[in-house]
Amino acid sequence: MNNRDVYQKDPSLQKLINDGVANVNDDKTQEAMRVLRYELETFVCEGQYEKGLAHILDTFLKNIDQPQQPAVWVSGFYGSGKSHLVKMLRALWGDTQFSDGATARGIATLPVGIRDSLRELSAQGKRHGGLHAASGTLGASASGSVRLALLSIIFKSVGLPEQYPVARFVMWLKSEGIFDEICNQVEKAGYNWEEELDNFYVAEGLHEALVAIKPNLFAATQVCVETLNNLYPYVQDISNDEMIKAIKQALTRDGKFPLTLVVLDEVQQYIGSDSQRSIDVQEVVESCCKSFGGKLLFIGTGQTAVTGTENLKKLEGRFTIRIELS
Repeated sequence: MNNRDVYQKDPSLQKLINDGVANVNDDKTQEAMRVLRYELETFVCEGQYEKGLAHILDTFLKNIDQPQQPAVWVSGFYGSGKSHLVKMLRALWGDTQFSDGATARGIATLPVGIRDSLRELSAQGKRHGGLHAASGTLGASASGSVRLALLSIIFKSVGLPEQYPVARFVMWLKSEGIFDEICNQVEKAGYNWEEELDNFYVAEGLHEALVAIKPNLFAATQVCVETLNNLYPYVQDISNDEMIKAIKQALTRDGKFPLTLVVLDEVQQYIGSDSQRSIDVQEVVESCCKSFGGKLLFIGTGQTAVTGTENLKKLEGRFTIRIELS
């Protein structure tokens, strides 16, 4: 008998589609979804992975109706699989669906206990406006502001523009019930909707549509620039209250805030030696935990324990659930 005969799949015929590195983000491109599917198919939910998922899910379910949900810190040296673990949880949380109808929970091979917890999570989600998940790295977003960086991750997860003023503008269009009408009129006039949003302060097609559909607010195309700048100005940072308001507006469904998972990968790498970033992350997580009760779960990752460096110690009061991989 050859060594390869003991494997269910011949390892010599297998290729690591993700090159052994898990990218934690909400990319929905065809290639990204192909990689995610491969990762789910090959996910071995045993040992520390199983214990970690069980601990996170059990803790969350016990605290849904509590004033605050304890945040989770997942640590482990480079290559320990912490990014892979949180990426799998993010996919399983909302049961990511693929183009052929397959779902994350249907693809992954999971222990009975984990399946039971996910089933309970879905049942609780029906009471609280559904389930939602968002993931990314703070360093890949608005690096000058932790609050704007977090919002860009949240906005992307619901299909909104990542830029704060543009996302607010789109949410206003939707609240007014004119989003589809504006979008259709812009494209009917020969303009690209995404390009118009990217340049919405000076987007002629968008301005013409606004004047036609909202003449009481946008009297003429010449004043659109001034009006949009006044209503949705470019900012380098915002307050915690403005951040919370934007998150609520982006995620609330039919008056209910869904059970939400926010995965922030490589938090330790983002903070580094910058003590101000550590303080900002602490404030953001604290504000969110207090504002959404037990319905929002934060997970951060780092190569050392949350008490491992002077800057990380500032976070230990927030990230009280610790999952250590080795």
